[in-house]
Amino acid sequence: MAPHTDDRGRRVLSTGHAVSLPLELSCTLGGVVVPARRARLEAVLPDELSSLTIAPRLGCVALVGIGYHRVGRDPGLEPYDEFAVIVPTVRGSRTDRPLAQLFDGEPGGYVHWLPVTTDASVALGRELWGYPKERAPITVTDGPQGFRVVVGDRDASEDAVRLEVSRPRATVSLRGTERSSFTRRDGELIRARMQLRGEISVGPPIGADVEIAPRLAARLGLWRRPLARLYGSRVRARLFEGESIAANNVDKGHA
Repeated sequence: MAPHTDDRGRRVLSTGHAVSLPLELSCTLGGVVVPARRARLEAVLPDELSSLTIAPRLGCVALVGIGYHRVGRDPGLEPYDEFAVIVPTVRGSRTDRPLAQLFDGEPGGYVHWLPVTTDASVALGRELWGYPKERAPITVTDGPQGFRVVVGDRDASEDAVRLEVSRPRATVSLRGTERSSFTRRDGELIRARMQLRGEISVGPPIGADVEIAPRLAARLGLWRRPLARLYGSRVRARLFEGESIAANNVDKGHA
């Protein structure tokens, strides 16, 4: 069901919730970046995108747990938890040489899987942007020892994930940072711009512990040894309306 616009210019979802765009968000997040077989990533990406190459035949995937404190302006949506599986990508690059893609293409992140904890957040992501959201049991904990997220039941779910991240010391200011996410909606590639504020701590993988269920790891060719960990306790964002991106005629992996 497509959302409609009410007399105040808000987008009304199938659940009856109304939100204004750009969507105002605040959250706590923690996650890791893990290497992945680039051939597996290319198989799940739209033709217009290529996975970011970090080494010969290697790409990477970000696994991030997010606890939203505020979703939209008052009254907005109720807070919810989310787990994001994002493939760093480049659009329009003519090379697959490690990191060189960033100089002749448009970087972004393709949202591969996005389980969440409420029906309203499923409708929000699917109806406005086409994000592959689904309802799932997720527990996000931000405690004295660090950040922890559990997705599903490790004993029953084929896509269960457990992630624990200690807080890195080095911080990166997000002021003025803008990123794009990509997804599919009704067969079209959709790009959504996001402006970020606050600070994120970034560090080496020391203190990160990850358990990824075999099916998810096999689907994306994931390694289980992280490259880096990240954490942010007061991250704010503005997510803009998605825009359709015309098909790109550049072939993937053209060196």
